[in-house]
Amino acid sequence: MGYYMFAYGVKTSELQAVFSSKNEALLAEVQKDEIFQNYAEEDDDNETTKALTDIIMGLPFDEKKGYTYGYAFIGICAILGKKLPFTKEIKFWYETDLINKTLFEDYDIEVEIDTELFPADHFHSFPLPEIEDYPMISLIDQDRLRHLASLLEKVHKTKEEIEALIEDDDDEERGFAYEHIMGLKENISFCLNNQLDMIAFCH
Repeated sequence: MGYYMFAYGVKTSELQAVFSSKNEALLAEVQKDEIFQNYAEEDDDNETTKALTDIIMGLPFDEKKGYTYGYAFIGICAILGKKLPFTKEIKFWYETDLINKTLFEDYDIEVEIDTELFPADHFHSFPLPEIEDYPMISLIDQDRLRHLASLLEKVHKTKEEIEALIEDDDDEERGFAYEHIMGLKENISFCLNNQLDMIAFCH
């Protein structure tokens, strides 16, 4: 199984405005969406639906069930956010390790990409209950996106080069690493070009 990261491009102010907005139309729209429904189906007591309602309608949070608010928030971001060009999820502590190894060996860039994407001091500022484990949530603002773009600026592989690496048994893992690096660069550029922040999740 493992844990996987995915992201949306967002206007942070739009997400902040959702809390206690009493926007019943948004509440209904999120509940009908497939992404939210996938999370809601995982619980038997409608906890995720309750969390979504609490967020939008400004009701008291159940602080002991922070994770349900995290999954409800993903549903909100799926509706209000922009789908990014590169949609493959990144497997944490496997593909992130491949990315780190490849960046160091090929470009002498020493980095922990999982920490860059989910820094301990830079998670998010949304008024959600504390989430002990998962989903992890990271708001990557324009300044941090520019930092990431600068960090990866000299890294490049074409789609053809990546496909050739993946098809070579000896270089398959490097190919997967480059696929994610170039996808991440594409998503960062999309957000910067469209004045969007990036909201990243891992679960």
